[in-house]
Amino acid sequence: MPNLLFCMTPGIGLGTWEKIGSLQRELKPYEEYIRRGWNVKILTYDKNPVPELPKGIETIRFPNKKLLWLLPWTHRKLGAWADLIKTNQSHHAFFYVRAANKWNKPILLRCGYVHGEYLETIDGKTPKTRLYQWLEAKAFRNAGHCQVPTSYLSKWIANKYNVPDDKISVIPNSVETCTFKPIAGARKKDRSIVSVGRLNKVKRFDMLINACAKIPGSELTLIGEGPEKQRLSKMAKEVGLKLNLPGNVPHESLPEILQEHIVFAITSKREGHPKALIEAMACGMPCLGVDVIGIQNIIEDGKNGLLVSGSQKSVTEGLSILLEDIEMRERLSMKAREYAKKHYDSDKCLSMEHALVERLIKR
Repeated sequence: MPNLLFCMTPGIGLGTWEKIGSLQRELKPYEEYIRRGWNVKILTYDKNPVPELPKGIETIRFPNKKLLWLLPWTHRKLGAWADLIKTNQSHHAFFYVRAANKWNKPILLRCGYVHGEYLETIDGKTPKTRLYQWLEAKAFRNAGHCQVPTSYLSKWIANKYNVPDDKISVIPNSVETCTFKPIAGARKKDRSIVSVGRLNKVKRFDMLINACAKIPGSELTLIGEGPEKQRLSKMAKEVGLKLNLPGNVPHESLPEILQEHIVFAITSKREGHPKALIEAMACGMPCLGVDVIGIQNIIEDGKNGLLVSGSQKSVTEGLSILLEDIEMRERLSMKAREYAKKHYDSDKCLSMEHALVERLIKR
């Protein structure tokens, strides 16, 4: 039986996933590894007792991310045990790649977004961004193989970090389409819009609030937590918008909550490969997104959703069209579901990953 060591992002623990309601979703791939005959250990940064895990998954708690540079020596036995090391994100993956190479074990640098690309998009080419990219480039170049969710990110790391194309695989973020599916007869709130994500400035929920406030009788629900929560609540009151802030919700409850609303909207400044969007599409939600990296490669304007410019006015106009045009909503709903099933079904994406890791451990 092969052994997989899954390394969480430094500083993040399984308790973090449980707190934001995503633990069940995040562990699904590793339950599948076990079903296929693998042993799985997770390197985590939990300070409190870890949540109850599916049978067969063991945890190794690392005491402090500041000591991660010592990993090759402090966890030699763990390195000897592993047949394959896999990262959860590229953020600080340099330390895992370094350890894997010292242990002489293959490592799959998997990421749902590329942190260096994110920093450059949000902050620009600052000295901090350049320093981070220098370290991240070393990680990507020295990893055994790299897994990213989009062709855009594949091209970006190939060009920016000089990583050979044959060392990069594109495997999208996935959705359980048997769970995230349309609910027949779902009761929807009148003129309601929903979005999901961390309540921070990158998501531009302030713009979404102002856009919705221009639509008479509309109601907005923002699912998630974050530093902008109080400011967004205050803003909604000032502009007279009914805003629901339920916080984080269990992942298994999301399909029902999403479908209490008429339209799903995503207005981020940028995205990697947003799971919230593909989950909404799998539920058959009519979706509106802004035309930015990470959204534009999922929504095909007028085919499986509406794609609008990043202005508040265009968001208001797009949402108004979807709220008023029942025929358009029904057409986009059907196409969104078809698109999600075809491209992002979890069984298909997991099969792609398992084919990849089998090749890696046989080298």
